Amino acid sequence: MNGRVPTEEVEGLVEAVNRTGLKLGGAWINVSQFHPVELPETGAHVRLRVDAKGYIRELEVLGVDPRKTAGADRDDRIARLAVLKAAARFAADRQDIKSADVLTIAERWLQWVEG
Repeated sequence: MNGRVPTEEVEGLVEAVNRTGLKLGGAWINVSQFHPVELPETGAHVRLRVDAKGYIRELEVLGVDPRKTAGADRDDRIARLAVLKAAARFAADRQDIKSADVLTIAERWLQWVEG
């Protein structure tokens, strides 16, 4: 073997991540303390080299699941609409606020929400 550890190549979408490894194809694969790798987020499409003991030797991120990105975009839209609705309700009973001011109020509140 010339000092080499046999490895297997595995590819797929990351289903879950914790501090010790990731879940791929329904199975948990752990990071070796001797060969640490940076773990990607859930939804990433990865290619791994896994040694005979089941530890990740190499990790390559090939892309991100578009459904994950779409979910984040959807959450952003929901937040923006909720803030706009709150600003409209706030301005509805006030004589000194014009309808154009509602967007300004919503933008400022959204900045506060997003921190």
